[in-house]
Amino acid sequence: MKPIISLFWQICLLRQSPAYVPTFGSFVALVVLANIVSSTLVTVTFSADVALLEALTSIIVGQTTTAALALLALTLRNVGARFVTTITAIFGCDLLITACFALILPMATLLGPMALNLAFLGFLIWSVAVAGFIMHRALGVQLAVGVAVAVGMSLASMMFSQLAIGAS
Repeated sequence: MKPIISLFWQICLLRQSPAYVPTFGSFVALVVLANIVSSTLVTVTFSADVALLEALTSIIVGQTTTAALALLALTLRNVGARFVTTITAIFGCDLLITACFALILPMATLLGPMALNLAFLGFLIWSVAVAGFIMHRALGVQLAVGVAVAVGMSLASMMFSQLAIGAS
């Protein structure tokens, strides 16, 4: 387990290619499930006004949107065979980033709304940068293009997540 966590961590630091992420079915399912569970727990733990079903729906719709857009981008570049590796890398790295966010969230909450907003913004930027790095490698394009794709995926994911729960 330690080598897998280390691999995802190295990808999060933009030091390792996502091409080395394992792609066997049970591992991919475990990564996706762990990401859903951790994201849901963080959301309901630190957002008292969010119901469990609402958080779960939002996260699943967001992940589905991310996966669909990643598949679309890869297919348009004729590298659709990289989908499982790419999406596993994105969700595995998101799992680690979410865990890091959960660790600093109590301190940021104690420091007030400004610290909380800055922490959220910092982790959002890190998450998009990592997804951009992964897309850059998967698509075989310049890093700026990968980041632009990741920004679009992130915005669409947030939009559809909010639409799914009826938020404005």
